[in-house]
Amino acid sequence: MSTFSGLNTALSALYAQRRALDITGQNVANVNTEGYSRQRVELAPVENVTEPARYSISSGVGDGVRITGVTRLHNEFMTNRTRAEHGLNEYLQAQKTVYTNIEQALGEPSDNGLQAQLSEYWTAWSDVANRPGDPSSRTALLSRANTVAGTMRTTRANLAELYTATREQLGADINVVNQTTAGIGDLNARIALAKVADMPTNELSDKRDQLVLRLSELTGATARPKQDGSTDVLLAGAVIVQGDTVRQLEAVGSTTVDGRAAAPPRVQFVGGGIASITTGKIASRLEALTKTVPDAVQGLDDVAGLLISTVNTQHAKGWDITVVPPATVPTPVQGGDFFSGTDAHDIGVAITDPTKVAASGTATNPFQGDNAIEMANLAKDTAGADVRYRNFVVDTGVAAQTINRRADAQQVISDDVSAAEQAESGVSLDEEMTNMLQFQRAYEAAAKVISVVDTTLDSLINMKR
Repeated sequence: MSTFSGLNTALSALYAQRRALDITGQNVANVNTEGYSRQRVELAPVENVTEPARYSISSGVGDGVRITGVTRLHNEFMTNRTRAEHGLNEYLQAQKTVYTNIEQALGEPSDNGLQAQLSEYWTAWSDVANRPGDPSSRTALLSRANTVAGTMRTTRANLAELYTATREQLGADINVVNQTTAGIGDLNARIALAKVADMPTNELSDKRDQLVLRLSELTGATARPKQDGSTDVLLAGAVIVQGDTVRQLEAVGSTTVDGRAAAPPRVQFVGGGIASITTGKIASRLEALTKTVPDAVQGLDDVAGLLISTVNTQHAKGWDITVVPPATVPTPVQGGDFFSGTDAHDIGVAITDPTKVAASGTATNPFQGDNAIEMANLAKDTAGADVRYRNFVVDTGVAAQTINRRADAQQVISDDVSAAEQAESGVSLDEEMTNMLQFQRAYEAAAKVISVVDTTLDSLINMKR
């Protein structure tokens, strides 16, 4: 190796170690940047290759070092696993929130909940049975009945508001999906162009992977990398992003729980075609709109409808203590509807006059309380409104508990997978500090080689003078 060749070798070392220090600095600078994948300089020796000839010779020593590229330390398998686990986690967490809201709307168990109010309502019938001629007991009964009806209407209204809010959230999530897919398409185009121009794409790829992860959390989307550096994104096999071409989504269907039968909520591609979304936050929104919340509303409506029908049927068998002027003594009238309405949406108390309460079982003696006793006994009916409501609350609680357990377990899995991916591609300050010292010493050594060669050349030149 000639002295001039030594200068060139040392100079290549300076360039390579300086570039390695630059990349280390980039890693350190982005240690807290979400989604950043650490990078590594790939070095390779420059071989001293000579063409075979009669008088060709080789020193057997290479010509320095060269940079073959900057590698993005990224594990596609771990990334795909993270997307899948995050999508399922978002689905379960959203379901957990829905059930929490439903349980809050029901407010059970509670000393002031509907179950307690029903119990007080049936007790009020017992009081009327004990004192059928006492106006205060009849007034208290109507007050308890109005409380029950009002709670049912309020609870149903809260569930209806939950449906409407969930429907609005679905629309907002779809807007986020469309913005995210547009961003992925734009980054795909920029990455493909940079690849053609042999320009670095590591940071662009990190940003795109973050958007794909966000899309997976919303829709459970999967990704398929391509040779040109772009990534296709699919929803249950249907392409939503292909290169820089993007398909937009839209949410359609009723925004009210009572209109869902005529216009069921769904997500579709703009221009037609149902989008199959089976996991992610949007899948949870759809399930809440098509099953979870409607089932809760229907359960409450069934309880209210059963209460209305059973009470009205029994009330019609009794007689009240109506006084028809000019008479001064009761002229009993057979009981009419006690409750008005058909379900929890419009349930009300049809009676405002306490004398219209049909507590007696006979017209000959309106001050008996035998029909009121039969009313109070409805609380014990195994097929009555109380039992149905308790079963409804228990079923809701069991479903909520199941979702809560699944959500808690999935959160742990999701966190573990994220930690594993971070360990694979994230920045470790300890590792970077070690690399920094290594590259620094290599740079200093290369500079020392240049200094030594320079001194040697100076001595050689002075010897010739």
